[in-house]
Amino acid sequence: MKKFISMILVCMMLSMVLLSGCGSGDSQSESEEPQEAAEPAVEKSSLVYALWSSPTGVFNPVLYDEEYDAAVIELVYSKLFKMDENLNLVPSLAKSYSVSDDNLTLTFELRDDVKWHDGIPFTAEDVVFTFKSMADPDYTGPRYGEVEKIVGAKEFHEGTADDVAGIKLVNEYTVSFEFTEVFAPGLVRIGADRGIIPKHIWESIPVKDWKESAEALNNPIGTGAYKIKEFVPGQYVELEAFEDFFDGKANIDTFIFKVANQDTAMAELVNGDIDVADISSLKAEDLAELESAGIKIVSYAGKSYQYMGFNLRQERFQDKNVRQAIFYAIDRNAIVDKLMSGNGIVLNAPLVPTGWAYADEGLNNYEFNPEKAVELLKEAGYEDRDGDGWIEDADNNKLTLTLKYPIGNKTREQSAPVIQKYLKDIGIELELRNMEFGALLDEVMSNHDFDLYLLGSSLSLDPDPKPIWHSDAASDEIGNAAWNIVGFRNEDADKYIMEGLASLEIADRTKAYTEFCKIVNEEAPQVYLYSPSVVKAYNPNLKNFNPATYLDYYDFENWIIEE
Repeated sequence: MKKFISMILVCMMLSMVLLSGCGSGDSQSESEEPQEAAEPAVEKSSLVYALWSSPTGVFNPVLYDEEYDAAVIELVYSKLFKMDENLNLVPSLAKSYSVSDDNLTLTFELRDDVKWHDGIPFTAEDVVFTFKSMADPDYTGPRYGEVEKIVGAKEFHEGTADDVAGIKLVNEYTVSFEFTEVFAPGLVRIGADRGIIPKHIWESIPVKDWKESAEALNNPIGTGAYKIKEFVPGQYVELEAFEDFFDGKANIDTFIFKVANQDTAMAELVNGDIDVADISSLKAEDLAELESAGIKIVSYAGKSYQYMGFNLRQERFQDKNVRQAIFYAIDRNAIVDKLMSGNGIVLNAPLVPTGWAYADEGLNNYEFNPEKAVELLKEAGYEDRDGDGWIEDADNNKLTLTLKYPIGNKTREQSAPVIQKYLKDIGIELELRNMEFGALLDEVMSNHDFDLYLLGSSLSLDPDPKPIWHSDAASDEIGNAAWNIVGFRNEDADKYIMEGLASLEIADRTKAYTEFCKIVNEEAPQVYLYSPSVVKAYNPNLKNFNPATYLDYYDFENWIIEE
């Protein structure tokens, strides 16, 4: 298509030359000065995109568990479908899909002209391999929940079957997925959420060793518009446009994810050292300063939320009064207003507050109320018994907690001492401990070694609370990582989660998720802090840059940056 357009432009230019040569030589008045042709804009061959923390190098779409790796994966791996600006599915690796009359089988027809970055043809075998790997008994990634409703996936995962019967290779360019029951998010999960990995690379590595396979992880082979040229941990990831990309080579030759410092990002944007940066944590006056310097700014609703989680395995947090007291003690609106310049929404349940599944009514808003917090703590047996300003239990043990949080997110880092101050005001001593992101995940996800922690959670376009909130997603075993980090177990919540996943009717799903929201709001296994708006600053010479909710890198293949 791009070649065809270029040919048209060449023909138009030739026509203009021929037409100008056909006029008589004296047709131009002597008083007229010849007009200079406007010079075409010169396009830059590289773009620098700031990240606030370094990717870990887990560049595999079925294994990664943090957003900085996800950024790289988005450019390297293609999905069966992608989203347009209205969040509709449009073809990518797949040309089309169909749904069986009983709504239990999805069939995808694939393109036959796609190559992997190493030149090997892409086929349906790669799709089958990708999704079967997520059900493998030795799979250690976080996405088994995306395939567990496929016929035979559970048996394969538990080692009682040799294959996943419901994932079928129909022919070289057709694949089907049969579900055990109606699974509402199935199309989005399989069709648009997960990048496809190459069978010819990963089949030679035992699944149990995938996360330790640094060579394959750090140097991924995808079908996406970009391939990795160099990854220097802690510094940058340099990608280059893939010449044989099936949708045509990307406009920008070199795409660099640079690990940047938020304190110097403004200067780097103005100086042109950075072309795009997420500046959601900057103050309003900083945004105004950037705009006055000519930097463009775009803002849109986020798809994530920030929270503080309780370790429900600890006896002191098994009393709901303690959890709710801490909720009441924190002025979340002040955090959004003062730390985020209003670029966020306070939420009261763990779903995107602008989404259809979020309950608008029937939730406790936990308005800032330190007096209420003190009352609830007293009901739980905690009060200041010796007048020193700190609360103690009946045995005079002071309530001292540790809050762990990762470095890299400026607002989250700033919120930790604010939370410390709020808890001090109700007599709780809070010790702060920050650490690298990977180290934090090891402590809270794998070893369950924490009192409180701060993290964020990204939420899917089609809600599926099961991987984070279902009882089956919790683990108490040290070394056994689980995404239900807080250890929340509630039979009623489990029931409503499954009801929401088993219906294709939005009205029924909304009803189920409303009840789920009410339960996790009342039980308060987390302090739901806020859903941040996304604010991005970008080079004014960057064209076709139109990010939106769920579309942070929308149409990146067609971005153009001018000198």
